Amino acid sequence: MSRKDLTLGLLFVLVIALVASACSSADLGSSVPKEYDQGNEAPSEGDSTSGERIVERKVIYEALLSVKVPDVDKAVRDLNGKAADLGGYVADSNRDNARDLPTARITYRIPQARYTDLMAYARTLGEPGTEWIDSTDVTEEFVDLEARLANRLVHEERLLAMLSKTESVEELLAVERELARVREDIEIIEGRLRYLGEKVDMATVTISLSQQPGATEVPGIKPVGISETLRRALKAIVTSATLFLDVLSFLVIAIAALLPFAVPVLALLWLIFYLRRKKKKQAQG
Repeated sequence: MSRKDLTLGLLFVLVIALVASACSSADLGSSVPKEYDQGNEAPSEGDSTSGERIVERKVIYEALLSVKVPDVDKAVRDLNGKAADLGGYVADSNRDNARDLPTARITYRIPQARYTDLMAYARTLGEPGTEWIDSTDVTEEFVDLEARLANRLVHEERLLAMLSKTESVEELLAVERELARVREDIEIIEGRLRYLGEKVDMATVTISLSQQPGATEVPGIKPVGISETLRRALKAIVTSATLFLDVLSFLVIAIAALLPFAVPVLALLWLIFYLRRKKKKQAQG
């Protein structure tokens, strides 16, 4: 075989080797799983937005309103009925049943969407006074607690799985201790979430009621009655007696204050009277 034929033969073998290598590379590329390709693809713009979570705002509302009313008892009954109609309830109630000026301070829990309706109704019962509304955003705490709870639940599942695979008493006790700690954390987090959820769902509205002075003096609003008449008469007597004693005390104090000046004045008047009398007797003699 000549050198030229040998060279052509080597070139032919090299070409065949290159073609075979290219075919194997193509086959390898086509054998890659479709899921792998999809997993390495950059997410599209639509996919990136679909993973975002819309977080609902969690806000706690507290409100205070003071109102002067003609009749505290009636106002309390009306407010309790209105709160029940709105789906709320009385959380705390303090009453001072003084005869002259009774007062009441009642705290209601009202659904968040309706608490302003109760405040608007309370304003119609009399003369509104102090009013304030406070809001506390607990969204961040709520989200954090939910994330912590999810982690604790996953941890609990893993511990339960490990519990069935323990081979020694020491491992069993260690897993049980960790499981008890995790479950305690879960109860604490769930309790806090329930508390915040209840505070968010039900607003706290405190209404302070005071009776307007003299509001019950009009018979058309509230009958006076015999006992009330006697009470007012006795009160008038006590007031008059107190005023008389005050005037008498003022006079006594005034006389005591003028007494040091009265003695020389009286002595001077007596001397003038004595001299005039003596002079008159001499003139008659």
